[in-house]
Amino acid sequence: MELTAIPEKPEVKSLPATRHSGRGAIIAILASAITATASEICLKLGAAETASRPSVLPWLGLTGLESKWVWAGIVLTILSFVAWIRAIRAIPLSLAFTCSNVVHVFMPLGCWLILGEAISPRRWLGISLVILGLLVIARPFAKLNEKLDEAL
Repeated sequence: MELTAIPEKPEVKSLPATRHSGRGAIIAILASAITATASEICLKLGAAETASRPSVLPWLGLTGLESKWVWAGIVLTILSFVAWIRAIRAIPLSLAFTCSNVVHVFMPLGCWLILGEAISPRRWLGISLVILGLLVIARPFAKLNEKLDEAL
């Protein structure tokens, strides 16, 4: 049994910092979360709209493709990916992924406002904890962004 060398980690870099790269990344993360939320709401509306339609293979869910809501959801998913790629170009993935958890705030609020879904007190507590966690994570990032603005 021959041992092989461990491959070196590929060098992965974010784009060079610019005066507004941090703000742009945060805007991109918010855009990604908002479009992901809107996408899921559209998919839910499309699924509900086509649920009673007959289908040869109902487990595939292909009747959903007959709904404008489902197609809107697909387009919004693509836009969410585009915004996400923009975000992770500018800041470390670990930070971007942590900040993307804002979707756990937007999703229940969007479902409550648009679909009329109830939010339990326990869920409100969870939403509050997510917001608190995001503030704890974002605070050092905001300070770093201020220092970057001063330096550039």
